[in-house]
Amino acid sequence: MKDSKPAESSLPFVWPVPGDGSESKHDGQRVPFQRVADGANSIAGIVSDIDSDGVAWLERVLCEPRRKVLIVLAVYAGCPTRSEHLSRLLALQSREAERIAFRILPMTVRNGAPANSLTVIPQDGSDPVCLFGATPNFGIPKYDPTQFNVALRSEPRLIDKWCSWFDRTWIRAAPLTKSTADIPNLVPATGSAAAAAQWRKYCEMCSNPEQDTQRDTSSACLVEKTGSTLGTLESDGGAPKTPSASIGLHKLDQLGERMTRLLRAGKQVTVANESAVKPLDVPIRPRFFDQDAEKWLGPVVRHQSFRISAFSAEEQKLIDNYRTATRTLISKLGLRFGKARYWMSHEMIPILKVELSRIEMAAKADLVRLVGPYAGTFVSGKRQHIKQALENAFRGFGGEGDLPEDRLQAVLDDLESRIQNALGSEIVPPITTLKIDVDLQQSHKHEAPYAQVEKLLLALAQFPRSIISKPNMLLGIGTDRHLVLDAMNVEDDAILKLNKVNPNAAIRDSKRDLQLLDRIANSDIVERDRCEIYLMIIQGNSDTHIHDFINIK
Repeated sequence: MKDSKPAESSLPFVWPVPGDGSESKHDGQRVPFQRVADGANSIAGIVSDIDSDGVAWLERVLCEPRRKVLIVLAVYAGCPTRSEHLSRLLALQSREAERIAFRILPMTVRNGAPANSLTVIPQDGSDPVCLFGATPNFGIPKYDPTQFNVALRSEPRLIDKWCSWFDRTWIRAAPLTKSTADIPNLVPATGSAAAAAQWRKYCEMCSNPEQDTQRDTSSACLVEKTGSTLGTLESDGGAPKTPSASIGLHKLDQLGERMTRLLRAGKQVTVANESAVKPLDVPIRPRFFDQDAEKWLGPVVRHQSFRISAFSAEEQKLIDNYRTATRTLISKLGLRFGKARYWMSHEMIPILKVELSRIEMAAKADLVRLVGPYAGTFVSGKRQHIKQALENAFRGFGGEGDLPEDRLQAVLDDLESRIQNALGSEIVPPITTLKIDVDLQQSHKHEAPYAQVEKLLLALAQFPRSIISKPNMLLGIGTDRHLVLDAMNVEDDAILKLNKVNPNAAIRDSKRDLQLLDRIANSDIVERDRCEIYLMIIQGNSDTHIHDFINIK
């Protein structure tokens, strides 16, 4: 299954990849984490061996006027960093002192290579990205196969530890000034020609190990020569056993890797009900009317509950719609993968927030229109109407005499408090987000690792097809329909490509795909295979290809 997304946009990733030739290429100004940096709100970290190429790349990255950068430049005697490089960075720092700062950290004794580590805070509000490894100068020079570099989404605990490390390093480093930019232009000492030839010969021998084993790379031969069985390519039920597997580490297969990346492309979004304002109508306990909460009529039980509002039925409905708007928006813009569980891409969450802000403004305007600036004045004006309604209900349930004044006042006070609180805070409930992490390695027969992922992938396939074939799906959403579709396009869906060139064909194919998705979802095909089929539909594979896959399985 081929992934159509560019590799450098997928997290996590490592570079260079041994054997793909990248270690011998020179990519010029293009760095392995270019897209991560281009989407940055701010960048901080430590970099070694910066040269003219590294400075030029930084100058380009820092053209973004809002981007903040804090970088420690690690230097040592004979490193490639020259005074002219530091002078260019000093000029850049002087022009943009409010958002750019550099510091210098020289190594007095070189015990190994300096650290290279950057943390990037994305503009889309997703988790920070950590980049670290052995390759200096932002990875611009050609790579060495002995180097390992990684880019990954960070967790709060990792960021906490990284920040402590960086803060201490920043304090130890010297500010970049005219004096510290005047680095001695030293060069490493040159060895003898004979020593260089010896080293080249040794490197050639190590890069062609088959020559040392008479071109016999079998496990038996390697064990005989090394005396070790670890890390040899042993057979595991007919398939080669990788070195990492020999010590208990297991890679995700292609589908598992893709599903893990999908989960990392967004978060679960739910309504933070505990942070929302209380309903503006007041619950009344049955005891208020001298009634029992429950009444048994033989085997039948009747539960009683009562509420009272200072608004008309139409006005109360309008307010209630605002109070449930968050749940409605999440159900329209998110992917449902369980009971009351929705997932959104990192690009969709800002759209949701814009919609929530728009509805909150309308809610506040309508509430002020109905109530005025003071809840007390509004409730006082409704006092007689509320009193009459409560007394009628009180007598209707068999109460005798007048409704006790303290009961009435308690209801009025509660109404005033709720309305006043709504005037001073957010009416539309806020959201809370949560990262989803699923272990896709099945280690027990009672585990179903693809159960939730399958539901999410089904919803991802249905989302654009439902919107394309049913335009009213986004009724009430202020954001442009195409922006909504693009925001959730985390798997480069073929239907969206078709929709841009032939909308009528996209409508036809969407209806066909929805029927197929429904049949697959209700079939007895195992969950993992259903994931494969959903991806085939997303990729635009033909019906013949999909049916062949089902028949083979």
